Amino acid sequence: MQPFRKFALLFVALTGALPALASDLTLEARLVWGVNETQDATHKPVAADLSSKLHGMFKWSNYFDITNQVQNIPLNQSRDFKMSDRCVLKIKNLGSSRIEVSCIGQGKEVCKGTHTLEPTQWLVLGGNDKNNTAWFIGLREADGGLAKVK
Repeated sequence: MQPFRKFALLFVALTGALPALASDLTLEARLVWGVNETQDATHKPVAADLSSKLHGMFKWSNYFDITNQVQNIPLNQSRDFKMSDRCVLKIKNLGSSRIEVSCIGQGKEVCKGTHTLEPTQWLVLGGNDKNNTAWFIGLREADGGLAKVK
């Protein structure tokens, strides 16, 4: 009886650990435009949690959603997020909430890095744009309550 009990405990321990090791990542990516003024009433302001983070870090008075995508990325695989005609993100799921992000702007790599996503927190990448404006990419793990996979 003792050997069976050890086997059962080992089996439960191993099968319980597998989902943690081999986890897909559902990632939300938002392209945001930072500007002080806008004349276009069709621009939709970003959600309050992302807006608060951006206002705490940057100088612009308005932040608008341009693109919002959600995709599932299996462990050790990559997905492309087409954020605009000029911007593509190549994101690889490294496991344990770690991602490798390559931002491609107008066909050229603009930035590349490895990041750890904190639960419910936005990771923000960005750069300057013309006319004293800026672009930002907000990334976070998505759950069923945050967004739907498109």
